[in-house]
Amino acid sequence: MNLKRLSIILAITLFVNLLGGCELISKTEEGEKKTVVAKVNGEKITKGEFEKIFQSQLVQYEMMYGQDFATKKENEELIKNIKEDLLNELINERILLQKAKELNVQPSQEEIDKEVAKAYDEAVKQAGGEDKFNKTLEAFKMTVDDFKNYMANRVVIDKVYDEIIKDVTVSEDELLKYYNENMYDYTEKPNKMNVSHILVETEDTAKKVLEELNKGAKFEDLAKKYSIDPGSKDKGGNLGDIYYNDDNYDKTFLTNAIALPVGKISPIVKTQFGYHIIKVNKKEEYRLKTFDEVKDQVKEVVLEQKKAEKIDETFNKWKEEAKITKYIDRL
Repeated sequence: MNLKRLSIILAITLFVNLLGGCELISKTEEGEKKTVVAKVNGEKITKGEFEKIFQSQLVQYEMMYGQDFATKKENEELIKNIKEDLLNELINERILLQKAKELNVQPSQEEIDKEVAKAYDEAVKQAGGEDKFNKTLEAFKMTVDDFKNYMANRVVIDKVYDEIIKDVTVSEDELLKYYNENMYDYTEKPNKMNVSHILVETEDTAKKVLEELNKGAKFEDLAKKYSIDPGSKDKGGNLGDIYYNDDNYDKTFLTNAIALPVGKISPIVKTQFGYHIIKVNKKEEYRLKTFDEVKDQVKEVVLEQKKAEKIDETFNKWKEEAKITKYIDRL
């Protein structure tokens, strides 16, 4: 091919592209929506589906952190993580929707419509009327159809969950075990104590503090001098009132504090945070209700826990078996 002919072909190509320029953008946008971002057992999840939900989520972040949240350089990694998490949620949803058909628990369209109508009426009522509800949807870049489609999927997924947990039961031994391990949840009033501590990094420092305490030094003075807990050291080590069943505190710390008589100082207690010396200033303790008194409550808790575990276990197995392809670079 000579240079003259090549230049003619390039010119024709350029001319054709210019003529089609008015359609090029719309085609590209439409094609972008159809771009596959994941496949689940051969079923496609498109960028259009993904973007619809992502844009709605983005509104929530912008409300919390400002309109420029997505455009800030420092948020690039966070945006990437949000997108990946959302894609995983869509994949999980697709697996469950597929399982509804496979397990033959797909509800009828009539049943779905009935449940969706109930959910819609409830949402409108909570929003304070249809106009307010529509404005809320609009603010989150959603339509009424988007809401109804979302709720329809929830109806189907609930049927799958019901199928998974239909045979879950609890034994008397399981209930007793839970009751004995969580007895502070079942007192007539919540047990609580006022606690102080001195937290240090090494056992040698803890021994030094304990030695000074035994010689008559004041607990509060040593807390201000040695403790590395910024929240309590300036208060003489005082943590305030702590409930016996407070999950925010280390289990070892709580167990030792509960066992300590009021006014006494503990031996050195090691936890994940370092070495503690604990002092209990005051306690309020109430009668433990008997197992028979709270059996129904215990059963409700244990049954819900076992159902959740069964759902997690079953779903994780399904996900391992599923053929999943993700195209993260297309998000």
